[in-house]
Amino acid sequence: MAPSLRQRKRRANSANSSTTAPLLSTANGSVLPDELLYEILLRFPAKPLCRLRTVCRSWRSLLSDSSFVAAHSARHGPLVAAFKQTPEGVDILDISGQTVRRILVDDCPQHQFANVACTNLNVFCLVGEDLLPRILDPATGVVSPLSNDNQELYYDGHITSLAFGTAPSTGETKVLAITAKHRKVTSCKVLTFGGAGECWRDTGCPPTLLATSSRCAPLVKGVLYFWAYDNNYRIDHIAAYDLDTEKWRHDLLHLPLPIHEAIPLAELSDTLVAVYRRNNNHTYRNCSDLCIDLWFLTDSEKVLWSKRYTIVMPYHGCWRPCECDTSYGYGHPLWALDDGKIVFWVTLDWRRGDGRHVRINSLRVYDTRTNTCMSSVEMPDCELAGVYRGSLLARVPWIRN
Repeated sequence: MAPSLRQRKRRANSANSSTTAPLLSTANGSVLPDELLYEILLRFPAKPLCRLRTVCRSWRSLLSDSSFVAAHSARHGPLVAAFKQTPEGVDILDISGQTVRRILVDDCPQHQFANVACTNLNVFCLVGEDLLPRILDPATGVVSPLSNDNQELYYDGHITSLAFGTAPSTGETKVLAITAKHRKVTSCKVLTFGGAGECWRDTGCPPTLLATSSRCAPLVKGVLYFWAYDNNYRIDHIAAYDLDTEKWRHDLLHLPLPIHEAIPLAELSDTLVAVYRRNNNHTYRNCSDLCIDLWFLTDSEKVLWSKRYTIVMPYHGCWRPCECDTSYGYGHPLWALDDGKIVFWVTLDWRRGDGRHVRINSLRVYDTRTNTCMSSVEMPDCELAGVYRGSLLARVPWIRN
């Protein structure tokens, strides 16, 4: 007698179960092969991956493996270290404006980033109302106070700017504290974070007046760059501090073009970049675009500059200049993607007729091949601290299940 339809379905189901059974016994305890699971998890953001470490020991081992952490970081690229001031602490945001990690800083009242240089590192610096600098590690959430034996940090009437970076020869993170009064540097000290003794060391003053109030001190191949004033307090050169030798370079770098205001300095693809605004006037009544030129220092020894890109980004919505009486805008390049796109932090300040000051920050991706703005995300109540080059998976403690 021929088998019934119900019997044939049972046999088919039994056959299908036998063919998939070996997958259930894989090391990761799922129905997916290890290679496929690896590729799927690689596409997840860091925040859910930290939670998925609690699924089982094999997942915990995979998601904590150094090769997976490196592959995940390479795939997702840097994070925008835009810090939002919240009662709970500090928020670190991704390129879409979403909170990736929230870090409590209970021991740092009224935390701020004033006079702290933007950097492209795996740690950041913040300063509380007690003026004591602290290093923040986004991967672990640990906030580490620096040594307080630098008394110049607390002088009344003085402005202390902090810049930090990694020394290429040793891989050590160093913090440079520049104290100035009336733009004249009165003290310059350096500290090795986590080093033996961790004390401030005199490093000598720069050979020029510095624009210490600027938060823009890019790090390029172990060298920090600062705007330099002439005797008439006009910016005319760039000063350089070498983190390896812990000394100021005697030779100042000339600018590609004269400037009338402090403009952003940045690092793109391990190259120093000067950002020139074409909209030189502060009033933009008849201008609908933000136009900037990017000049690259192609040869630091011969001080050769090359203008590679002219960026034109339109104002959108409430950004339109006709809605304000006086406005000021600039774009700060954060990093370059492999496909010719550049990520910008764009800021527009304006003052309305009633005297009210308005600031809008946004994160934009610009395609240099098509000369178009690919995306724009507003970042309300955020302040730029730099680019986070580390991985949030790197040193997050395991959560035992």
